[in-house]
Amino acid sequence: MTFATKVKSEISHNKGLIARNKKAFSYGMLLCGKSFSTQSIAMTTENKYVAKLYAKLIFQQIPMQTSVTTREYNGNFQQTTYAVSVDDGEDRKTILSFFGHGAKEETENGNREFLEDIEHCHAFLAGAFLSCSNISDPQKDYHLEFVVSQKETAQILMKVLDSLNLNFKLSTRRSQQVVYCKDSKSIEELLTMVGATGAMMDVVNVKIYKDMRNKVNRVTNCETSNIEKTVSAATAQAADIRYLMKNGVFETLEVPLKETAKARLRHPDMSLRELGEMLGVSRSGINHRLQKISQIAKQAREDEK
Repeated sequence: MTFATKVKSEISHNKGLIARNKKAFSYGMLLCGKSFSTQSIAMTTENKYVAKLYAKLIFQQIPMQTSVTTREYNGNFQQTTYAVSVDDGEDRKTILSFFGHGAKEETENGNREFLEDIEHCHAFLAGAFLSCSNISDPQKDYHLEFVVSQKETAQILMKVLDSLNLNFKLSTRRSQQVVYCKDSKSIEELLTMVGATGAMMDVVNVKIYKDMRNKVNRVTNCETSNIEKTVSAATAQAADIRYLMKNGVFETLEVPLKETAKARLRHPDMSLRELGEMLGVSRSGINHRLQKISQIAKQAREDEK
């Protein structure tokens, strides 16, 4: 089961949300389906339960003259797809009128009805989610989108989403209107609003895991970088010390410098702090001694030329 299928299954089985806001929920499903006009009212889905719910909600609220037809066929990649349609013209007019889609003024009033109540907005988006949305698995990406064919429908969706302060944007893809979001916080909030709290927790858990993994990676990278710097510096210091020994300069060094040089050769992987703790000297003191040894070696090489 894909993550999108899981979310839609959770929404479609949220009987409390649907029962309390049946008209708003139905409006979201019908308006954001494949078509919603006098010529055609239809939707397609790969979820059999969503197809049944679409037809069921129509019959529960609107007196119909004829039945709603549900057809089953093999869609993309031989995936079973369900097409639901209202075949009678008079029935389509009745449905459109029920949702305020008659004259332009009536349509605007009908749309406004669903923006005046927050829970109606939630139910409207829940219905729209079942009809035209897709959401990525949060393990891979944070992306949720509604894809509709009509610009007016996309504008209604954007109006509802904006009223709820959700961070969605509108674009066009292959003549389709895409209302999308890549903000994990807005996706979490929307999933909660539409009754998919289980899916919301999945997103939150993945987000926590990703944040922890990124933090561990940053710490590990930092530690690796520090180790590489320590090894590189120790290698250069050891080369200077051996050069001084080879050329008879080592015996002329002060006792503290000799002790530090011998400790560095015995423990090439130790950090400055660790060397200092072993010799009872501060980190800055050890660093000062090793820098002095390097300066002496540099001068000795120059004198040799």
